[in-house]
Amino acid sequence: MDAATFRDAQRIVADYLKVVEAHAAQEVYPGSLRDLPHSKEIIRSAFKTATGALVTTGQMTPELRDYLEVGYVSLADYVDDEIVTLMQEYHRAAEELAEDKRLAKEKLTSDAWQRMSEQSRLAGELARNISDEADRLREEFRAWLSGVTEVAG
Repeated sequence: MDAATFRDAQRIVADYLKVVEAHAAQEVYPGSLRDLPHSKEIIRSAFKTATGALVTTGQMTPELRDYLEVGYVSLADYVDDEIVTLMQEYHRAAEELAEDKRLAKEKLTSDAWQRMSEQSRLAGELARNISDEADRLREEFRAWLSGVTEVAG
């Protein structure tokens, strides 16, 4: 498939959005890069091609724009397997602590507390990196829209 042609770009974006929707329904976060139907770069290129064509042909409605923007920004949620594993472990430890009915001072010796304290700084850093990438993707998507709108208008 060629992400630079509209038909292929449309298929690539649709394949990717199916994965995003399935993961959202299952509350998968973050997702593994290997779950993507194509590489992030191919998906990014396909989004740029499809978005440009939709704007140029006047088919980009506000609802479609919002949907595509959320989908595009969701690319930030797809990371290496090691990061997925770490974040899942961190969430499991947090859930264990939340379910633990003991007093807070008694939880300090638990395995869940140990895992949380060991991984909290790294998990926070990884979450910040995902958030920063999401911000960059959002800006990129909006820049495409304004660039195409200026040319088309």
